[in-house]
This record gives sequence, C-alpha cells and structure tokens, in this order.
Amino acid sequence: MSKVLRKKMVDELAEKFKGQKNLVLVDTKGLTARQATELRAELRESKVQMRAVKNSVALYTFRKLGVEGFDKSLTGMNAVIYGADPLAIAKRLVAYKEKNQRPEVRAAVIEGKPVSPAAIGDLAKLPGREEMLAQVLGLMNGVTAQFVSTLNEIPRKFVGTLQAVADKDKEKK
Repeated sequence: MSKVLRKKMVDELAEKFKGQKNLVLVDTKGLTARQATELRAELRESKVQMRAVKNSVALYTFRKLGVEGFDKSLTGMNAVIYGADPLAIAKRLVAYKEKNQRPEVRAAVIEGKPVSPAAIGDLAKLPGREEMLAQVLGLMNGVTAQFVSTLNEIPRKFVGTLQAVADKDKEKK
C-alpha cells in the first residue's frame, strides 16, 4: 500500500473516530458475511457502529488520535465497534457473542480509558440507562415520601395527645 493511500485512509478513519470515547477492537476471524451483517444491524439498533479496519491503518489512526492499548492487539482480522453509549456496546456485543461464540474482544477504550477485554463482559451486566434512571427516581421518591410522612407525624401525634387529654377530661366529669 502506498504511503499516500495509507495516509488518506488514516485521515478518513481518524475523522470518523474523532471524539469517540468508546472504542472496542474485536477479532472478526471466523465471522461469515451474514454474521457480520447481522452484528452490524444489531449494533445499529443501539446507535453503535462497526468498522472493519486494516491493521496498519488502524495502528497509525490510533497513534494519531492518541488512543493507547490497541497496538499489541492489531493482528489478524479486526473491526472497531464505536458509539456514544458504552453500555449499549457491551450489552449488544456480549449478547451476540453468546449466540454465535464470536467475535472476541481484543482491546477496549471506555470513556477514554483503556480497559481489559473482560471489563466489557462486566460492563454488560450493569443495568441500562433507563433502569438506572428508574432506580434513582425510586430512591428520590422514597426519600420524599418518607419526609412527607415525617412531617405529617408531628400534627398527628399532637392531635392524638389532645384527644387523649379530652377523653381524660370526659372521664373525670
């Protein structure tokens, strides 16, 4: 490959990956064309993309972007999966791998930090964004309800005490 062509490919790939904080390098060896298309379709549902990369072009692209941790993993047939939501990437990738035993995660950068391939599996076990928001709202609602209950308790006890005094007065008469 000529240097001019490689430079153009590196620039194009760097433009595509620019600003991406979540990049996962996967081994696509053994994936059929149908499986690769199916994986891409599943990833697209979560607004995640997959791009097959030539190792030398990927190496120079990652160096240009300052992404570390991929150099040693760039062997064989690879693709880069990228998107804004790291949970969506991990969940879709792990779910697809459970069905097809491929692709293997070689390296990953999540939120701009290199992580081990095993971390992708751990990340997939976390609840999704909607589930986390529901949990936070549930906690906030619980605190509010408890606060209102506490505020209502003071007048209720006061009224109860007044009623007890009134009942005691009636008994004396």
